[in-house]
Amino acid sequence: MPWNIAVLTALLLALGYIGVLHYRAYRTQRLLTRTDDLTQIENRRAFYEGASREFERARRHNHPFTLAYFDVDDFKEVNTRFGRQVGDGVLCMVAATARQSIRSSDLVARLGADEFALLLPEAGSDGASAVIRKLQQALRDASEATGLPLTVSGGVVTCLQPADSLETAIDTADRLLYGARHAGKDSFWFEVVAPQPLEAFEPARLRRPWRLPPTFDLSMPPPQYRRRG
Repeated sequence: MPWNIAVLTALLLALGYIGVLHYRAYRTQRLLTRTDDLTQIENRRAFYEGASREFERARRHNHPFTLAYFDVDDFKEVNTRFGRQVGDGVLCMVAATARQSIRSSDLVARLGADEFALLLPEAGSDGASAVIRKLQQALRDASEATGLPLTVSGGVVTCLQPADSLETAIDTADRLLYGARHAGKDSFWFEVVAPQPLEAFEPARLRRPWRLPPTFDLSMPPPQYRRRG
């Protein structure tokens, strides 16, 4: 009988150990499918999964929600002038700087090429502006230290009330990115979806282009314009 108990205990321990190994392998595989190979930040899949989850949570609890798209200014020129290895280094530096500029509850992802995205749960317009300012200044400091052009431009949409859909918020951020990119380097365009007035049928949208430091105002691009590659 003691021998049978010992065998059974060993068998259970072995099965438990195998289970732990399988779980670790699953976690590793899942992490790999959600991580960008070059920059080691989240990838497109992880961003859209997180954005969908946080958008629904913001809708359910009526919390603010901010997302941003941005890309590296003149990245093609950097690749052409300095080579792909330096270009990859620029992307890694931008990714690391963005990660250091956000809260632990936020998410930064590389969507592809030089395009990045930020997900800022429960961040209003002031909180989003603070993150963007921190990111821009950190990249300026890195640019001065390395001699490389390290500025980014982007579009930021903050929903103080739920947008019609996540796709609507993403489309707005993409349109704002298009406008900022063509307005000049190191600039961000913002849009705030404010609570709907009782007498109105459409949410009030407050648009404000912004560059740090602010130098001039820019009109919004026509709605039919979309980001071009």
